[in-house]
Amino acid sequence: MNSSIVLLPNWIGDMFLALSVVMRLPESRRTQTTLLVPGQMSGLVRMMCDLPVIKYGRSDAVDRKCTVEAVRSGEFHTIYLLPFSFSSAWFAMKTGVPVRRGLSREMRRFLLTDPLQKDVINSNNKKLHHITHEYAEILDSTFSPPEEWHGVTVQPDTKHRGSIVYCPGAAYGPAKKWRHFPELALLQERYNIVILGSRGDGESAQEIVRMAPERVLDLTGKTSLQEVAAIMSSARAVVSNDSGLMHLAAYIGTPVIGLFGSTSPIWTRPLGKKSIALNVPEPCVPCFDKTCRYEHYRCLENITPNAVAEAMETLCCL
Repeated sequence: MNSSIVLLPNWIGDMFLALSVVMRLPESRRTQTTLLVPGQMSGLVRMMCDLPVIKYGRSDAVDRKCTVEAVRSGEFHTIYLLPFSFSSAWFAMKTGVPVRRGLSREMRRFLLTDPLQKDVINSNNKKLHHITHEYAEILDSTFSPPEEWHGVTVQPDTKHRGSIVYCPGAAYGPAKKWRHFPELALLQERYNIVILGSRGDGESAQEIVRMAPERVLDLTGKTSLQEVAAIMSSARAVVSNDSGLMHLAAYIGTPVIGLFGSTSPIWTRPLGKKSIALNVPEPCVPCFDKTCRYEHYRCLENITPNAVAEAMETLCCL
């Protein structure tokens, strides 16, 4: 069988959703597959799967040239483009890989040798099906529902075994940031809590710490993604906004409560049977906006701390 290379998405959440599709390819195809991974996430991907990895460097002209040469040296027959961007198709063309397969979006059809209809699954971009449908179509593979994902084994960080992990950040914007983690911490008085995220999530983390300083550990901005995965692997559950860390937790099989505001759980619900996507129906949802055009954020505000706590206890009993 001819060898292939798969360009994974840049966003960490999309990357793990895409990786779950790649990892369920038939064994005969997986053994002929290499992953092209954004450089900053290559170590994490190597931790999560056994496929060969090439770093996708593009910080400057030298970096981009090195990546093109690395792909050319692999003499791949096909490159599958899971990102939908023009730049990814332009890169693929420069590598000289003979077959370039991806969705015909962002005016990139002329760069692809095997272009797929723009909205091959989600007609008119209405996002009526899970995004892994599209990834499976691009990879020319059978679709497996996201809830059938079983997770991967990650060596746990036993210092935090049994804790609840909170991920209060969302780089996308306030329309994805639930504000009631501090109240949830008061309700979950039986558990130690670990807060994970970037340095920019520090203010949100400190609001939670002030509610229960004796039980809450703020590790925002203090961990690598590999360390985050190890902590999550040992956790009782993860409560997270719709973010990359939510998808990381679901990928490794930790029970996850995903909190959805302006985005759609139909489109990007977390993987696995041990996940619950909480959202509140509103006439304007999903809008996919970064900020609420009506300034009420009811899609998030109406998810109560009690509902989250109850969902977690239900999930952990499954």
